[in-house]
Amino acid sequence: MHLGSLLLPALLALPLAAHGGQSGGDLVAAAAAAGRPPECSARTSRAIARGPTVWERARAPELPRYCDLLARGQAQLGNSPEAARESARLADRILPGHAAPQVLLARAALALGSPADAARAFDRARHIDPRSVEDPHTLHDLARALARTGKRDEALATYRALVPRIDLLGAADQRALVLLEAAHLSMAVAGRAASTAAAVAAPTDAGSAPPTAAAAPAGRPPAGARGEGGRADLDEAIAYLREARQRAQSQLARDVTLSLALTLDRAGDRAQADAALDGVVTGAAPQAGRARAADPRAGAAAREHADDDLASAAARLRSVDYLAAPEDRLALEALALERTSTAAAIARWEAYLAGADGQGPWAAAARARLDALRKGAGGGHRPARAAAAEPGARAPRERPTAHAPGPRGGGAP
Repeated sequence: MHLGSLLLPALLALPLAAHGGQSGGDLVAAAAAAGRPPECSARTSRAIARGPTVWERARAPELPRYCDLLARGQAQLGNSPEAARESARLADRILPGHAAPQVLLARAALALGSPADAARAFDRARHIDPRSVEDPHTLHDLARALARTGKRDEALATYRALVPRIDLLGAADQRALVLLEAAHLSMAVAGRAASTAAAVAAPTDAGSAPPTAAAAPAGRPPAGARGEGGRADLDEAIAYLREARQRAQSQLARDVTLSLALTLDRAGDRAQADAALDGVVTGAAPQAGRARAADPRAGAAAREHADDDLASAAARLRSVDYLAAPEDRLALEALALERTSTAAAIARWEAYLAGADGQGPWAAAARARLDALRKGAGGGHRPARAAAAEPGARAPRERPTAHAPGPRGGGAP
């Protein structure tokens, strides 16, 4: 059993444990407060309706205005991050030295496309109060800011802290997006681990060529990716994506399916990767896909609909922002096009291999799919009976090699 199959259920079963030692009840309260700073939390709705007390006026005469500005800024984040930033700056001038205005500044900066400014503001907030980022929405923005500024290890640790709390987020697609982002970050970390392992294992004599991912057996990940650290990170990514597939709706479901297929392919599970692409792309339950497959006419219609979904997903991938490795966009587009446009899929795989990742840890898996497409194998989707009839073909349930891809329709992984 892979580590990933155990890791995510364990994470989801965790109590809302502290990032900095606080109890689960504290974090539940923090989540319910939706980022309300502690200096404002004592002002109940009844007290706010009556106005500040004499004691509050004497101790902090600007506190009511400060809290109102923060509340206004939180409400402005979604549709007017510039206004939210101004509210945060004014609140910080009114009552300096608190973490909440820095958190609001950070979230506004991220919404405005400035992850470096966001990361710096989050650092200031955490220096003042490490618990100021424990609200799930804030924690999500912190994870994204860290990932986009190259702090992948810290970002992944933040996602791991966030995953057990995703049910505190509002929409199902937002919960799925957290898992999708975490999966791509895990895959990027796995790639770095594989590259590091390959560099350590490189021969020292000048006459030997350095090992590359292309030296790995076709259809299998390179040695570094199969190492303990790299494989564990890939298993973690697979676990996140399988959970995301149960939660995603609308277009995000197709993104999750393509990402799952890519991750499985890189992990060496070619047959399961193909089954993921053949599955219900819109995110319906695998049982529904098997039921449609029992009726040839319904199965053909479902497959045609899935092909349309995959082709439209390829066009949409140019605008997504959940990728930890931007080069993976080409790989996802290639997978999306394999069913509907072999030539376009070949072009995407060639572009991927011509880039920086052409010598990276996932090059062998990409090259195997490219070779299969060039040989007319349709990316490994020949009918099962035809594949079994060929001399030397593997049994349908055996793991295929790059030159003898497995049968289609093994069920969703």
